[in-house]
Amino acid sequence: MECARGRHLRGQRPPRQRWLARNSVGALIACLLATGALAVTPGADQLRLERRGDVLELRWADAEERLQGTLHPALPREGEPALLSLHVGAFQGAEFTGPLTLTVHLKDSPAQVTKTLTRDGVNWHTELTFDEPGLYELEVRYQNTHLKVLTGYVTVASQPLPQGLSWGLLVLASGTALVWGVRGAIRRLKGPTSPASTPDSAEAQAPATSAEPTAPTGSSDSTAPAADAASNR
Repeated sequence: MECARGRHLRGQRPPRQRWLARNSVGALIACLLATGALAVTPGADQLRLERRGDVLELRWADAEERLQGTLHPALPREGEPALLSLHVGAFQGAEFTGPLTLTVHLKDSPAQVTKTLTRDGVNWHTELTFDEPGLYELEVRYQNTHLKVLTGYVTVASQPLPQGLSWGLLVLASGTALVWGVRGAIRRLKGPTSPASTPDSAEAQAPATSAEPTAPTGSSDSTAPAADAASNR
């Protein structure tokens, strides 16, 4: 009986080894799940931007606070002002009332504009004017329990042509097309010109008519010596 029991227990691990094996497998699964979650979730410091009509919404949140904001219009244009409003709410603890620091710069450009915003009511407001079209980076900084740095990207469109200039270009293009159409119609109606009325045929006839009077002069010159010979006789 003891021999049979020894053979039965020989292939089993001790309790401590079984406990370590189970914990190792659990730790490995937890690491894989955490890695997958980090791969799917965007960066914690990235603002989520979503367009709703003519307003661009900004959102971000972590375990302590959340930031919400709007940018109007949703597609700013160069040289035109755009209004940015931000709000920071705390999930627990005292409400955040400190200043926000906003930095705006064209992507891959060293020049930047930095503003310190103070709270107006329950929100922070500022007016932005972009000098040229392109992709701009917005950076929001504030410190409550610790420093938070949030970034997002906004596309700025170029300025459209003035309405008067647009109408002028349209009228000019229409007039040019009309002139070329009339010229083509006139050429088709006239058709090819006859050879008799061409300048080349007129020039060819002129030398022929001018050469005819020279024939009698040649004959008179040839008969003049004969008359002189008869008179000498």
